Amino acid sequence: MIIDYGNRTVGLKIVFFGPAMSGKTTAIRWLFSSLDYADKLTSIENTVGRTMFCDFGTIPFPLNENWTVNAHVWSATGQDFYRSTREVVLVGADGVIFMADSQTTLLDENLASWNELMSMITEEERPLPVVVCLNKQDLPGTLQEEQLREHLRLPASVPVFRSIAKNGHNILEAFQYIFQAAMRASVVAKPIS
Repeated sequence: MIIDYGNRTVGLKIVFFGPAMSGKTTAIRWLFSSLDYADKLTSIENTVGRTMFCDFGTIPFPLNENWTVNAHVWSATGQDFYRSTREVVLVGADGVIFMADSQTTLLDENLASWNELMSMITEEERPLPVVVCLNKQDLPGTLQEEQLREHLRLPASVPVFRSIAKNGHNILEAFQYIFQAAMRASVVAKPIS
């Protein structure tokens, strides 16, 4: 969290993290579009339209009549080739939305990405709020929450939202949850006066 007393803004960084093709960019695009901020989103893509470094943009939310919270939303690319960029994107994160792919054949990819995330955030000075979107729930034969929890060894304290990024199902709900959790965690660390 970054507090700018001069402009009366609070900067909160939310990162979408997960394996390649799990729906991170689709979720972010839907989120920005649904809140009428599609023109504020930037994607750094390769020549075939895959996220090369990240997607990023800012959505302002009034905190009260004097203060605004700027939600700086980022995605970390899931492709193995760009692994080093994921660490850079996570720097300064206040909350993480982990996008898991519901396809049963990709359970090990979810586990590898989850373990990588956990190894990166264990060095944080304070607990980092995390929520999971079990995405692509519209596909046949998808994972159930219990299967994902067992395979990833998810703590009971980590909420799981069954989502469909392409139509926004549970994307805003997951974002609202992590936004509020990140605000609570950050305000305890850095009170606004």
